[in-house]
Amino acid sequence: MLKKSILAAAGAAGTIAMMSACGTATDDTPPQVQPSASTAGQVELGTRETALGTVLTDGDGFTLYRFDEDTPGTIRCTGPCAEIWPPSLVGAPRPDATLAARAGATTRPDGTEQITYDGHPLYRFAKDTAPGQTGGDGVKGTWHVVTVDSAHG
Repeated sequence: MLKKSILAAAGAAGTIAMMSACGTATDDTPPQVQPSASTAGQVELGTRETALGTVLTDGDGFTLYRFDEDTPGTIRCTGPCAEIWPPSLVGAPRPDATLAARAGATTRPDGTEQITYDGHPLYRFAKDTAPGQTGGDGVKGTWHVVTVDSAHG
């Protein structure tokens, strides 16, 4: 019985570490985002009208987010955080022509390239299960949808 309690406590500590690493609270295991045009290889940026305004999306129409704790040259969402907030990885960004001037890429700590918009690394939210969802906006006050001028629609 003691062994079971120790294992339960260790599991709880791991869950707490995962939640604090990515700045989000969750009751369950985050869904995994399958590699697609937006998480592997080339990424095409677009926009979508939502209740939050015109938001930046990946080629699959999923909302893209920025993390307040990332700074120029420092990506803080790694490890367990990147499981809940998968980075938008690219070889070289291929955004819609109207978004090209604001898009770029940065190198993650693991050496992969992550797409940026206005210098902010971009992420998807694993709990957004369909294009156009914006469930990650405001999580822990540090995650935000990336809004764009409506002229970029």
